[in-house]
This record gives sequence, structure tokens and C-alpha cells, in this order.
Amino acid sequence: MTTGAADGRSPLGPETPAEMDTATNRAQVEAAIRLRGTSAVKGAPQRYVGLVTRLLGFVVDELLINLVAAFSWIVVALTMSAFNFSDNARSIVALAMSGLYLIWAGGYFVAFWSGTGQTPGGRALEFRVVDAQDGKPITLKRALARLVGMVLGALPFFAGYIVGLFNDRCRCLPDLFGDTVVIDAPVYTVADRRRMAREAEISRYNPRHSAAKQRMKSDDDA
Repeated sequence: MTTGAADGRSPLGPETPAEMDTATNRAQVEAAIRLRGTSAVKGAPQRYVGLVTRLLGFVVDELLINLVAAFSWIVVALTMSAFNFSDNARSIVALAMSGLYLIWAGGYFVAFWSGTGQTPGGRALEFRVVDAQDGKPITLKRALARLVGMVLGALPFFAGYIVGLFNDRCRCLPDLFGDTVVIDAPVYTVADRRRMAREAEISRYNPRHSAAKQRMKSDDDA
């Protein structure tokens, strides 16, 4: 009867408890990444979003912002027509509406960035703005700083965004102002989440089950 290297198996035999725990933890991390995204798992590798995807998300956001603004303008215009406002009153209302538009557009981004980190455009294109250090949502103050960087980044000729082509995390001027990164944030259906939750449970116990089977096999061979 021979064991160890002579029969082609590792002289250490089946997996040790430490190896089994490592395999289990690795499986749990992989399942958590699939289920919640890399930003939810400490130490997980981040997948950074490029400029084209971010631009498409921005276009979606601008469409939503302008649709709401256009509807508001229509309501105000109909109201002024119905009550026959004077020219001076119309000018004041137009100026006020322009100011409200700027507040609405800026507040739109700040609210989503400091909330979930994901605007509707980001959700549609499956990316999220997070803290560059720990992957968590950013504060209101840093969201405001990022908004300033977004405006300044467009001047001149979007030079503040071009810098994103020259660093490995695709950080543009808004990211530098807010100390953020933009990462992948896959959107899963309920069915996807249930399936991946089942996979996480299976991955959690398979390493120990596999080790037990190896022990049984070793005993039989012996």
C-alpha cells in the first residue's frame, strides 16, 4: 500500500481546513461580485467605465432633464397666455425659469450622485459613480464639487474629459474634483438575482463537500 507522491496524489493529501476556508471565501466573493457589483466587495477588482459609455449615459440624462424642462416651459407659457401677462412680466418669468432650469439640471446630478451614485442614464448604461478610495457613494459636498468639475471640464473643447484617456482608471476632471471613479454596475432582474443567490450557496458548500469526497476516496484507495 503506497500513498502520497507515489500514486500521483499530493503528499499532503486532501485539502486542509485552511485551504477549504480560502476556497469558500473566494467562491463567496465571486458570487457577491456577480450579485452586487464590485463596489460592494472590499478588495474586489474594479472595472472602470470608458468615455463613450459615460457620454451615452450623459445623453440619456440630458434628454430626461430637457423633457421635464420643456414640459414646465409649456405649462408656464400657456398660463401666461391665459392671463395676458405684460412684456415685463414675461421677461421676469423667463429669467426665473432659466435660473430654475440651471438649479434643476445641477440638482439632478448632485442628488443621484450623492444618493445611489447612479443617475437614470448611468442605470441604463449600467455604471455608477463611487468614492475612489472605498467604492462607497459620495457625500453631498463631493457631489457638488464633482458638478463644478463637470462644468469646468467642458471648457475649453472638453479638455477636462480628454485627460481620462491618459490614466488607467479613466478619471476625468469631474472625478478629480470629487475624488471619484466610474465603475460598472450591472443591473440584474429578479430571476438573475435568485439564480446567483443559489449559485452563491452552492459555491459556499462545494469546497467542503469536495474535500470530504476526497477524504473518502483516499480511504477507499488505501
